[in-house]
Amino acid sequence: MTTTIRVRFLTARCLHTTSTLKTFNPTDLLLRISSSLNVRNVAKTVVEYCRRVGWLRMSLLIGSTSLIAAAPTHEWWRVVGDDVDRLIARAEQSFGGEMLGREYRDMALRRAVQVAERMEGEEKIEALSKIFTRLANLQADLYETERVCREGVQLMQEAGPTTKNRHLVEGMRTQFAVTWLNQDRARERRNLSPGTSHTHQAVRLLRDAACVLETSAKENLNRGTPSRKLLLQLANTLQSLGRQFQYDDAERSLQSALLIYQHIYGLAHHTTINVLDDMGCLYNRQGDYDRAISCYRRAAELGEAHAPWLVSAILRNLGSTLVAMNDKSGARDTFLVICTFSNSPCKVLVLHAMACLDVLFEFVTV
Repeated sequence: MTTTIRVRFLTARCLHTTSTLKTFNPTDLLLRISSSLNVRNVAKTVVEYCRRVGWLRMSLLIGSTSLIAAAPTHEWWRVVGDDVDRLIARAEQSFGGEMLGREYRDMALRRAVQVAERMEGEEKIEALSKIFTRLANLQADLYETERVCREGVQLMQEAGPTTKNRHLVEGMRTQFAVTWLNQDRARERRNLSPGTSHTHQAVRLLRDAACVLETSAKENLNRGTPSRKLLLQLANTLQSLGRQFQYDDAERSLQSALLIYQHIYGLAHHTTINVLDDMGCLYNRQGDYDRAISCYRRAAELGEAHAPWLVSAILRNLGSTLVAMNDKSGARDTFLVICTFSNSPCKVLVLHAMACLDVLFEFVTV
């Protein structure tokens, strides 16, 4: 009997038997495995480490690892091979709990990065774009996301992007800039010290990316070879730039993004509806309440038919605008509509609407 089979057999016997699981003792498991493998000294060291770290935490880790070891030797969970698309597909699979699944996907994507670094030309940049986009979305911490985006931009720049795939690099720059903006926004929400604000740097990065993408899009149109991916990346960058309502070019950016999304997707798409909602927020911030209400109502009307999961947030914004206009009756009716969404995923919005109703009813006389 080989070492691997012995470890799997003993672990599975301890973990999968009901009677044994009730009185599961990690020390006994380690000692039994060590006795079989003649590595008792190593096991004693591990046991001592477990005592310092905590048995519950280590039991969960050992149990998860043992289940993987006891699993059938299928290739789907092994992070090997030199096919980038195959490695990315494995990373997309969720395995284990939240922490274990994230670590597994990160490991698979890091293996894909090693493979992609051996590629050359356009194929390398496309592979790096796929990998680092997923790596950035995988991170739970904004500062880790920033590090991943910075690494992705650097590797893609070193690969020497061409006009054809320049939009991929600018797409990673856009994600990098949005991460900076999210960091500043998170500090504001938590009332933390501002520290080093990256807002101006992020906006400058978004403007540079939008300029490059717009130039590439015009060149493609002049050649008669428009690129759908390039236009979508341009619209995404413009929308991110337009969400910075304090800048003068926010309105123009959102209008351009709306035109592109409307041309590609039409109005009956959640992305287009999101831009309409953003335009409503912009006009609300500028004090142009009539145009804001018009955008919100148009977005809510389209959302009811094509993106119902967005309606709660849109109506919340509409209700807040009506309150700012001192239209208490209209705001009350809007918040009451939100409260009828009992199965809405936006529970926080519903509670916020109900709290606003308590205040509004003090001023509204029926």
